[in-house]
Amino acid sequence: MISRPGSSIVINRLLLVLLLGAVFSLGAGAVIYVALRGRTVDVPSVVGLSEEGAESELDDAGLRMVVKSRVHDDKIPADAVCDQYPPAGTTVKTGQLVRVSLSLGAEAR
Repeated sequence: MISRPGSSIVINRLLLVLLLGAVFSLGAGAVIYVALRGRTVDVPSVVGLSEEGAESELDDAGLRMVVKSRVHDDKIPADAVCDQYPPAGTTVKTGQLVRVSLSLGAEAR
């Protein structure tokens, strides 16, 4: 077989381009995996805290809060968190939503 002048240079360049493409793809895949996986945190207990205190505590942990309901509670004073989901100690991704119920205080009898 007779090789043309310069054909080995073309083949070498093609192999180099393919190798660089493979390295780039692996690197990009690793970056995407880490970015999508995210950082995890343990949900702090906010039961008994005021709405503002709970929101601040959750924000410091990298979490978001939403009030899902307001309910009467004989043990928790009005405007304090009486329930939360997910519960304290649960491991979640940062940015996760924590749903809380606020107390209306004891029900009038």
